Amino acid sequence: IAAAVPAMQWMIARSRISDASSSLATHLELARMEASRRGVVVSVCRSPNSDAVAPGCSSAVAGGFDGNDWAAGWIVFEKTGAGVDEANFEAGDGLLVRHLPATDGSRVMIHSNIPVAERIAFPPRGTGGVIGSGTFAFDYGVPPGPVANRALGSITLSNAARCIAIAPLMGAV
Repeated sequence: IAAAVPAMQWMIARSRISDASSSLATHLELARMEASRRGVVVSVCRSPNSDAVAPGCSSAVAGGFDGNDWAAGWIVFEKTGAGVDEANFEAGDGLLVRHLPATDGSRVMIHSNIPVAERIAFPPRGTGGVIGSGTFAFDYGVPPGPVANRALGSITLSNAARCIAIAPLMGAV
């Protein structure tokens, strides 16, 4: 039993990191493809209230999550409204995906170093980010406490960690 418990915890951590990284990568790719298919800007943003009737994009500390921890939840939406902010969900925009926050106590952390308010927007041709490029780092554990923005360099990543990079000319990688 003493040998099995650590191995099981390691397997659980790797599985949760894999699930989280696959979900985010899938939604980033969906946004890029839908931007091309629909001929409109499609954005992905961190949304600590993704389950609300009118979710919004935010990089604020919320619900025990750091300001740049995407485990707080995210949304994917198309810009169909009259608003001019390509990377913010506004009235009239079409919500495509809601990804709810992580709920387990010992959880996956998804920190980003995206410089523009935790948002990525893909143009109608679907290549490159109109707004946002950077890296997502996935790890498993309990953060020491929420802060406005925990830099990627301040996270001690485990061996189970994964990364996703968003490059301005290539889209999701």
